[in-house]
Amino acid sequence: MDLVTGALFQPFPMLPGRRAQAWLHQPAYRRPRHFHAEPELNVVTRGSATFGIGDEQRTLGRGDVVLFHPGQDHVLLEASADLGLFAVALSPELAVRARVAISQVASRGCHLNERETNELETTLNELALTGSPKSAEASLADLFRSLRARSARTHVLSRLALEHVSADPALSGEALGSALRAGPSALSRHFHDDMGMRFVEYRARMRLMTFIELADRGHPLSRAALDAGFGSYAQCHRVFTTAQGCSPRLYFNGERRNIDDALFGISDQI
Repeated sequence: MDLVTGALFQPFPMLPGRRAQAWLHQPAYRRPRHFHAEPELNVVTRGSATFGIGDEQRTLGRGDVVLFHPGQDHVLLEASADLGLFAVALSPELAVRARVAISQVASRGCHLNERETNELETTLNELALTGSPKSAEASLADLFRSLRARSARTHVLSRLALEHVSADPALSGEALGSALRAGPSALSRHFHDDMGMRFVEYRARMRLMTFIELADRGHPLSRAALDAGFGSYAQCHRVFTTAQGCSPRLYFNGERRNIDDALFGISDQI
């Protein structure tokens, strides 16, 4: 089950003590294809940007918004010279507390009109530069809820699968199929249409992130692997190494910072 391919687990770069963050895109800080536990939205306020989302590509222009689910890989592939782009994220615990569930949101996002885009650009500029942690949390959680309501909807099978696996990454395919009363082919088809990735890969990523969270709490690696839903530590080791390019022990013994901070090389910059 070596399913987590082509993307790094990289937490969203929150400032210390923050549970919500808005960043104005800087061309020098381009991250490789990655996924994380934080729900994220990107809004283009100027120019254009082409994103890779799973195995799909989407080109966004001024006023376009896209939301990324926890575990959904994404990367900025191309950008116009005048790109204005804000990346916004909430910590997982704030997303839960503020009831910012995005399981019903497909990868197609939504579009803002000129007035809305101008107002949002002003707000995000203020929050990115001077916003206090508390005001940022409230404002950005409200923003997520507002844009969630306007975004394209997932199929009911995708939504339920996202909710079940988010709550229990150890859930087996058989148990999920029974809970959804749906066959694997229907689930796979609708999930890929909505998320741009295979359901089994998404579940593996949720298990990988749960494994890291449990290990950070002090659980032994072998115990954390089983509790995260992997059939064995060997299976967890294979999935982890495929995603991160190093073993779990190397990751927790210092390689983690290099991976978390990894950026495109100069030759990859647009």
